[in-house]
Amino acid sequence: MKVIDFHTHVVPGRYPERPQSCEEPNWPVMEKIDDRRSRMMIAGRVFREFESFYWNPRERIARLDEQGIAVQVISPLPELLSYWLAVDAAEALTDFMSTFVAEMVESAPTRFAGMGCVALQDPARAVRQLEHMRKSLGLRGVHVGSHVNGTSLADPRFYPVFEAAEALEMFVFVHGIKPGGAALMLGPPLMPAVVGVPHETAMTISSFIMTDILGRFPRLKLVFSHGGGTIGAVIDRFNAVWKEFEPMRVVSTPPAEYAKRFYYDTVVFGADWLACLVRKFGASQVLAGTDGPVDFGQPRIADLLEETGLDAPDRERIAHLNAELLLGMYSA
Repeated sequence: MKVIDFHTHVVPGRYPERPQSCEEPNWPVMEKIDDRRSRMMIAGRVFREFESFYWNPRERIARLDEQGIAVQVISPLPELLSYWLAVDAAEALTDFMSTFVAEMVESAPTRFAGMGCVALQDPARAVRQLEHMRKSLGLRGVHVGSHVNGTSLADPRFYPVFEAAEALEMFVFVHGIKPGGAALMLGPPLMPAVVGVPHETAMTISSFIMTDILGRFPRLKLVFSHGGGTIGAVIDRFNAVWKEFEPMRVVSTPPAEYAKRFYYDTVVFGADWLACLVRKFGASQVLAGTDGPVDFGQPRIADLLEETGLDAPDRERIAHLNAELLLGMYSA
């Protein structure tokens, strides 16, 4: 089975020096540990250690071969989206990351496709970055977070960005970031990432539905990470309330039907829930993904799809056919 992995991340082996014109204490720095590992430092503190396959195309391709993946769609790590940086620093860093992604794609164009990132805290700059990303770098999509410093991605201030993405025929890949309510989640420090990030994604999807994003931009392709987070668990409730309460009917399409117009990846870590999402949203709307390049316990794509009990045509759609359409590898 051919597999296109739509959800994977990259970091560079080194970051550029902070531009002298930017006063930004949170500019990232990579410190080399040895030939295979580096640590990312932010404001003098260790953020995380990374292995060299995050930035080395040859090592990355070797892992793809081991995992049975034909093509990997690479994107900057969510922590590099940079909405929390000063805007000049964010523009410089996101431009660097988009170029880094494009160079990795160029190094092996039959094995990699890519999406860049933009400084969404300044939508006008973000539009210019999108145009450069598509016209000069050849990237097919843009990776964005679920909110920008507490402002919903569905806020009208970001409409020019979606308008540009639609015109440029670029898909928008949405990843939950920096979840609200983290103080309410007790337990280990990873709890906001485990529970809060999927909730963030569901809030973004529901906001897009209630503001009729696809009514405004009908050709926009929105892809949501981690199976859309918790949206599958609440969509029936959402639909029932929409039917029963007139103030909810600000859009004419029932939420359960509207949600079938978005795309979702398979990074849900279990075949039962994936099969449920396919039943709710359709096999044509689901894209294979791993959250790679490291192994976080996600089953191999072929094994995961086999365990769902889906028929062979639907497994092929999810494994690669849907991604090929979004990436423009062929026309429908």
